[in-house]
Amino acid sequence: MTQNLQTLILTACLALPVVAWAQESTAPGDVDAGTTMASQETDLGTLQAELANVEAERQRLAQRLAGSADTQELERLREANRELQNRQIENDMQARASLEKQRQQWFMIGGGSVLVSLLVGFMLARSSKRKRNEWIN
Repeated sequence: MTQNLQTLILTACLALPVVAWAQESTAPGDVDAGTTMASQETDLGTLQAELANVEAERQRLAQRLAGSADTQELERLREANRELQNRQIENDMQARASLEKQRQQWFMIGGGSVLVSLLVGFMLARSSKRKRNEWIN
């Protein structure tokens, strides 16, 4: 939408001087009507040719401007995409490291629980055998 508006404004600005030149006329008493008419037709033809050249140049510049703006915007979006992908990779690596650390902690807690349970079990079993031997004798 803004590109169409810019194109319209640019066309209007480029056409204004041409319209002003086309509307100018010579003073009536200076030159006879035939010469004035031929001169105006020549001027009109020259102005139309100049207008066509200016319009072609305007279109070329508008396309170049639109192409560069799109390219810049596309490059900016690609860079933002790369940054977001890098952040996601870093966050994934941090999450995996945290998960691995948590697993190791739970493994150590489980291993410690098993070791304490075995020691308590052996101690209780040993003390209970002594009491049984005493009762049996």
